[in-house]
Amino acid sequence: MTKDKKQIEIKRFEQNDMTEEWEATSAQQTLKIPADYLLLNYLADYMFIADKYGHLIVYHLAELEQFNIVDEINLTEEGVNLTSVEMLLGGISVVVADTSGDLSQWLLVRDVNQNYRFTKIRNFIADSPIQHVIAETRRKGIIGVTDSGMISLLHMTAHRELLSTQLVDANANKINQPQYISLSPRSEKLSIVDLDNNIHWFDIHNPHPEISWKVLWSKIWYESYSEPNYIWQSSSADSDFEPKFSLIPLTFGTLKAAFYAMLFAVPLAIMGAIFTAYFMAPKMRQWVKPSIEIMEALPTVILGFLAGLFLAPLVEKNLLAVVSMFITIPVGMLTFAWFWQLLPKRLSFFGSNGWYAALLMPVVVICIWLSFIYAPVFEVYFFDGDIKVWMLEEFGIGYDQRNSLVVGLAMGLAVIPTIFSITEDAIYSVPSHLTQGSLALGATPWQTLMKVVILTASPGIFSAVMIGFGRAVGETMIVLMATGNTPVMDFSIFQGMRTLSANIAVELPESELNSSHYRILFLAALVLFLVTFLFNTLAEVIRQRLRKRYSNL
Repeated sequence: MTKDKKQIEIKRFEQNDMTEEWEATSAQQTLKIPADYLLLNYLADYMFIADKYGHLIVYHLAELEQFNIVDEINLTEEGVNLTSVEMLLGGISVVVADTSGDLSQWLLVRDVNQNYRFTKIRNFIADSPIQHVIAETRRKGIIGVTDSGMISLLHMTAHRELLSTQLVDANANKINQPQYISLSPRSEKLSIVDLDNNIHWFDIHNPHPEISWKVLWSKIWYESYSEPNYIWQSSSADSDFEPKFSLIPLTFGTLKAAFYAMLFAVPLAIMGAIFTAYFMAPKMRQWVKPSIEIMEALPTVILGFLAGLFLAPLVEKNLLAVVSMFITIPVGMLTFAWFWQLLPKRLSFFGSNGWYAALLMPVVVICIWLSFIYAPVFEVYFFDGDIKVWMLEEFGIGYDQRNSLVVGLAMGLAVIPTIFSITEDAIYSVPSHLTQGSLALGATPWQTLMKVVILTASPGIFSAVMIGFGRAVGETMIVLMATGNTPVMDFSIFQGMRTLSANIAVELPESELNSSHYRILFLAALVLFLVTFLFNTLAEVIRQRLRKRYSNL
C-alpha cells in the first residue's frame, strides 16, 4: 500500500497440483478512498475498505485483477469519525466503533433483487467512544476499551452487554490511555500495555455469553441470513459457526404435534366412549372397552417405529387415499344409516339393542377399500397424476414424508386409549336416576344424553382431554421417529417439526458437559414441564368450575 493509502497491491499464492510448487500472482488497484481500515473475509473474496471519516466500499475480488464494487455506504453521520473497525470470528460480520460512542455490527445481506447490501443489524451505545475493539477467537464476542480505561464485554449475537467497568491495576490505580490490547485464544486472559509501556494482566470469567432472553425467545438476525428469524441450530462442523438457540421452533413443534394428535384422537375417543357407555350392548361393551384400554400398554417406541418405517411411506404413496378416508368413512356411515332406516323392522332387528357398531365395521372396511381403489383414478384426472407435485406448483405447499399427518395418526392412536377410558368411566358413572328421570319425563335417549349425561360427566370428559393433551405434549419416541426432527415453524400438516422432548433425546447425549448447549437442553426440559404444568393447572381450575356448576343436576 502506498503512503496515501489509495494504491494497493494484492498477492495470491497457489500451489500447482502438478509440480506441487507455490506460484505467486499479484495485481495492483487504485482505490477510491484512503484505506485507513482494510479487512478481508475468510474466503478472501470480499474486501472492505474504509476511511477514518466513515465512508466504506465493499469490493468483490472475483479475479485477482478485477475489483468489483458491491456497495458503498457511509457508516457514520457527518462529523463522526471511525475509531476502530474489526472482523468478527468467521469473517462475515464487521464491527465498527466511532467517536459518538456507537458500536455496530454490519454484514452483507441480499436485498429483494438478490444484490448484496452492507447492512447494520445491531448496535450498542457506549458512554464514551471505544478506541480499541478486540474480537474473540472462538465466539461472537468482542472486548471494547476506551481511552479512559473503561472496558466493555459484549456478545454480538445475544445483543448483550456482559460487563462494563473501569480498568484498574494491582494497586487500584486507573489505567488510562491503553496502547496495545491482546486477548488469549480462549478469551480467559487480557493483557494491556499502557502509555508508560507497563503490561497489565486481567483474568476473564465469561463462560456463557451467548445466552440471553432475546436469543431464546426473540427473533435474531444471524450471519448469512437476510432477516431476523427464530432458528434452532445448536452445532456445526465449522468451528466459526454461530450457535442458534431459539426455543420458539421447538415449543411450536411441541404444540403443533400435540394439536394434530388431539385433532385426530379427541373426536374418535370421546364419541366412541359415549357410544360405548350409553348405547352399546353390555356384552359387546365387555369386549370393546378392555380391547381399547389394552392398547395403552403398547410401547410408544413400537408405534414410532411403525409410523416411521411403515405408515410414513404408505401415506406418501397413497396421500389422496388417506385424506379421502376422512370423507368417505363418515359419508359411508351416514349413507348406511339412512338405508338402515328404510329397512323393515324385522330385517333391522339385528342392529337393535346396541349392536350397531358391529354392523358398521364392514362399512368402514369397504370405505377404506374404495378410497385406495378410486383415489389413484381421481389423482390422474384432477391432480395431474401426483397430488404432491400439484400442491407444490399450485399453492407452494411442500410435502415431507415424515410430517404432522403421520404424527397425528400415530400419536393419536397412543392418546385415544387414555381419553376413551376416562371419558367412558365418567359417562358410565352418571347416576342412573338422572337418566331414568329424564326418560320418564318424556325426553328421548339422545336428548337425555345431550342435556343430562354429558353435562354431568363434563368434568371427567374435560379431564380426559387434558390428560391426553399432557401425554401428547410429553411424547418422545413417536415424534422422534416420525417427524423428521426439522425445527421449522410451518403449520402445514404436510411438514414435519421438532419437539422439545425429541430435541432433548437427540442432542443431550452429544452435548458437551456444562456447555451452553448442555444447559439450554435442561432449560428446554424446564420449559416442557412448565407448559404441561400450566395446562394441567388451567384444566383443574376449569374442571372444578364444571363440577360446581353441574353438581346439582
